[in-house]
Amino acid sequence: MESVYLLQTATGIGVRETRRILGEYTVTEQDAIKGARFPDVIAISSNPMPSYHGQRFFFEHEGFDIPYPSLVPQRIDGLLLTGRCISCEQAPFQSARSMAPAMAIGHASGCAAALAAKSNISPRRLDVRQVQQLLLSQNAELRM
Repeated sequence: MESVYLLQTATGIGVRETRRILGEYTVTEQDAIKGARFPDVIAISSNPMPSYHGQRFFFEHEGFDIPYPSLVPQRIDGLLLTGRCISCEQAPFQSARSMAPAMAIGHASGCAAALAAKSNISPRRLDVRQVQQLLLSQNAELRM
């Protein structure tokens, strides 16, 4: 390998996983595998899990629901989670961190934050049906 040399490297490290905050609900591996449906759905994750026990896992369903309580931290009031810190186990996180689900979760989190601020209430006390109605009015897909 004496003639091998480094041609190029990335400008930064691409961190896929970070710490996640424990929410009112934690999306589980079984939720993802079984395609769990929740009445308080705010987003759907349908991307495969890229490294499920060493191989890419493709769902046999259209995706699993991300419920609103997975965005609400257990111990911190006045905060909503989105992105890489939503409350879920590692396996479903691999799917939910992908672009399309992450954008849907961010959309829901932003709508919920706006509704909570407008109503002057904590996101924990927000009626998820209001969030769902707003999301649907903005063409979000919730399979309701």
